Amino acid sequence: MPAAALVAMYVGEDPARVRALRSAQPGGPAPRWEIAGPGVAGLRAVRQSDPDIVIVDGDVDDHPLLCRDVRAAAPSAVVLLLAEDTPPPPGVDGVISWTLLRSGLPGNVFGALAEVAAVTRAPGDRVTGLTAQEIAVLECAAHGMTADETAPELGLTPGAVRSALRTAKTKLRASSRAHAVAVAIRAGLFPA
Repeated sequence: MPAAALVAMYVGEDPARVRALRSAQPGGPAPRWEIAGPGVAGLRAVRQSDPDIVIVDGDVDDHPLLCRDVRAAAPSAVVLLLAEDTPPPPGVDGVISWTLLRSGLPGNVFGALAEVAAVTRAPGDRVTGLTAQEIAVLECAAHGMTADETAPELGLTPGAVRSALRTAKTKLRASSRAHAVAVAIRAGLFPA
């Protein structure tokens, strides 16, 4: 089963760094990059995106405060500071060097970060945004029911069932129906 796409977010304002991050060639699947500014709108974007990895630009004003705010907005993400020879402020998981980034990331650094994110992110962190209807559809899917079988059970149309399942898969970053059901079961949304 293919892994769900890694979502990485850069929080900063440097266009050269944005280009460098987007052009980095990881040894595994490339992350889906999202960009946010260091202001209130950027923090809102971090909260809405729920990224696996956040790279905060160390050149922004008051980056320790920004890192704290990013950690609060994305508590389950791996948060890294993009800086040179700077100790990470509290709440930051590490520092990534701009020199290293410019010269090309070695090996599969994003794959390694994805593994860290998967371990640090509890399954429940991804399911908090599910609606009751999406949870009910996933539970029926866990029992092997098709959309046509689920629809009368929940008082929906088969199209509404399929739509709820697609939305749940997206929210869970699941690669398949079975993957979405497995994440929901691990999170304790319903018994296996």
